[in-house]
Parts: sequence; C-alpha cells; structure tokens
Amino acid sequence: MPSPVAASVRPSVAITFLLLLTMVLVVWQKLGINRHLDVVHARGITIEARDDRGEGGASQSLLRATPQGLQLDCTLTKKYAWPYCGAYFGLGDGVHGIDMSAYHSVTLHVDYTGPAPHSLRLYLHNFEPGFSLPGKWETQKVNEIEFTVPADGRVEIPLSLLHTATWWITAQNVPLLRTAPQRDNVTSIDLYTGSQDAEGRHQLTIKSLRFEGKWISQTQLYAGLVAMWGTGGLLYVLGALVAYRRNLREARAHLASLTGINKALKLEKDELAGQVYVDELTGAMNRQGLRELLTRHLKTPSLLEQPCSLVFVDLDNFKQVNDRCGHLIGDQVLRAFAQLAQRSIRLTDKLVRWGGEEFLIICPGTDSTQALQFAEKLRATLEHHDWPAALAVTASFGVATLAEGEDFGRALDRADQALYRSKNTGRNRVTFADHRAEPQRKLA
Repeated sequence: MPSPVAASVRPSVAITFLLLLTMVLVVWQKLGINRHLDVVHARGITIEARDDRGEGGASQSLLRATPQGLQLDCTLTKKYAWPYCGAYFGLGDGVHGIDMSAYHSVTLHVDYTGPAPHSLRLYLHNFEPGFSLPGKWETQKVNEIEFTVPADGRVEIPLSLLHTATWWITAQNVPLLRTAPQRDNVTSIDLYTGSQDAEGRHQLTIKSLRFEGKWISQTQLYAGLVAMWGTGGLLYVLGALVAYRRNLREARAHLASLTGINKALKLEKDELAGQVYVDELTGAMNRQGLRELLTRHLKTPSLLEQPCSLVFVDLDNFKQVNDRCGHLIGDQVLRAFAQLAQRSIRLTDKLVRWGGEEFLIICPGTDSTQALQFAEKLRATLEHHDWPAALAVTASFGVATLAEGEDFGRALDRADQALYRSKNTGRNRVTFADHRAEPQRKLA
C-alpha cells in the first residue's frame, strides 16, 4: 500500500502537469497553429473576370496576371442599375467547395486607381444542402460585406462582420432560421467594385486576398481542455477510491473537491455558450439569439405575448459616418445607439442587431398605438442626443403589430417594408405597416 506522502504527491504532480499543459496549449493556439489561404496565389483555383454585361449592363473588365499580382482593368458604365466589375475565384465544382469556418479574418492588399470613392464588395458563396441546387448559382447563400479601401490599400476584415445578403434572402424566400451566415462549403469568392463607385476607368492590382485562421479554433481547444480536465478528474477519482478505499472520509473529501472543479468548468462552458447569442460590439442580441428566442417561444408562448409589435430601426446615412469619420467613430455611434435603446425599452422587450446599422426591437404586450408612441419617442431622443464627434445622427423606423394568427416572418416583412418607406420619404420618421395592406417586395 502506498504511503500517505506518496499518495499526496502524485495528484499534485498530475495537476501541475495539467496546468502546464493547459498553459502551453493556450499559448500555442494563440501564437501558433495558424492556417492561411491566399486565393490570388493558391493553386487549383479558377480565376476569371466578371462584369455586369450578363445582366444587361455595359461595363467591361479585363483581368490578367502581372508580377505584382492580378491586374483588373474596369470600365464602369451605368447602363445597369448596379454596375460592377470584379474578379471571380472558383474554389470547387459548384457543389463541393472549401470549409472556411475555421478562418477568422481576410486581409486584402490592393492598389486602386480611378474615380472615387474606392470601395469594394466581397462575396462568399456557400452551397447548403436543403435549398442550394447544383447548377443554380443563385440558390447558394451569399455572405457579403462592402468596405472602403484605405489609402495604403491594406484592409483586414473579421469574417464575423460578413452577413447574409438581404436581397438574396428576399429573392430566395429563405426561412428566418436559415438566414445565418455560413462558410462551411464555400464554392466561390467574388471581389467586385463598390455599389456607389463612379463611372469611368478603374484599375485594381490585387496583390493578395489572404484568409487567416487556426487549425484548432478557440472553442475546440476549450472543449478539449474541458475533456482533458474531466478525464483527469475522473482518473483522479478512481485512483482516490482505490488508494483510500479503507478511509471513507478522505474519499468523500476528494469527491467534493472534484465536484467543485466540475461546477467551475460547467460555469465557464455556460458563459462561453451565452456569448454566442450577443452582438460583441453593441451588447444587443444577435440574429442567432433571436432564433433561440423564437425556438423557445414554441415552448413558452408568453415570450411574444399578444398584442406584440415589431420596430425596425435603421440609422440614417450611416455609411457616410464611416466614410467621413472612420469605423472607430462608427462603432462608437452603434454602441451609443444600443445604450440609448436599452434604456428606452422595458425588461420584457428585446433589442436585436439585425445587421450593420439596422436593429429590431420586439415589444410583447404592446399594441400599435403604444408601439408608434415608443418609436416616435426614441426617434426624438436620437435626434437630440449628443453623439460622438459632434455628429448629427437620426434614424428611420418601421412599425408593425402582429395580427391575430399572423406568422412572425410576415409581420417582420411588413415592418421592414415600413422602414423602407420611411427612408424613401425623407428619413428621420416613423411609418406604420397596416396588416390589412399587402406588403410590397423590395427590388433587388
């Protein structure tokens, strides 16, 4: 039988080993095990020039390889409503692509000359079984972002900022619970000129389009560490039961210690899970959180107590804030709006960041009159608020109240249409969507 001293030393050695191993793995995951994919220089990728002539436009593009990178010569002509030129990067056969869910950011290095503003659009097309169809590229989910190219031509974009294109969701009539961005089967990448770029000759030299990620994600590492510590804890319990089977009191003490460790690990795991449903920038609920809320509503109908109203809010001309003052000020404006909105709503209301500068407020137990009064009060508060950089920020509102037996998605669409009527009739106003009127679909 081992001595008490030896028995006490072995657990200490094991815990020390696990602590050292945990620290080494955390540092290794942070500083090492990097993976990258530069689609400009990688082998096996189909690269083609694209423009709007296929949609009836007259823009022309020419793409050729140079020692500096891919040179795109583009002549933008506004014959098509949204003229564009760009480069297409094919990653597969149209059905089977690349799993890019482990990549966390993309870095672009480009020289851009031509009429201002110099902006670009990045699209990741993801084939998803269930609604994507082989040979029909328009059914593939479109993850997009538009950004301004800085003077030095280098920009790093967290892939978490990409969102599913609203026009694609509308065109494909995608159910709400399937609208989340997805990058697990990316079949192609498009890099196009911006939606507001001026007519004329544009020249882009794309030096690199590099995706960065980790071979092992932070979530995977934490799950592995929890499993490692759990396995170590289990082995420790078994060893303690064998070594101290004649001393029940000491065995219970060891079990109590392990129970405390398991509770601490579970709390950490629950905390990480909760972060998935919150928008990191504003602290508001994100779309994934809304899906969870609606899923719980199937079991707890009081979450959307009738009457229930939906309020869409869109910050007016927010792109100009980013263009004139930079994304740092833009982020401050978004956080300030979220704080104002949170102070204005009740505990039962839910604030959701819908995407970019667009937010949704769900107001259970609120009829149309109350919802309009709330929206108008919030609109006035925003108009007179002291914003960062002395900016004058206003917002447009779309309000809809769920009719009896109405589907949540239909009411959401009515609120969205009301928001667009507010923006199209001068902005900084509140518009109500009557459920008796048939909503009009937005033009793509």
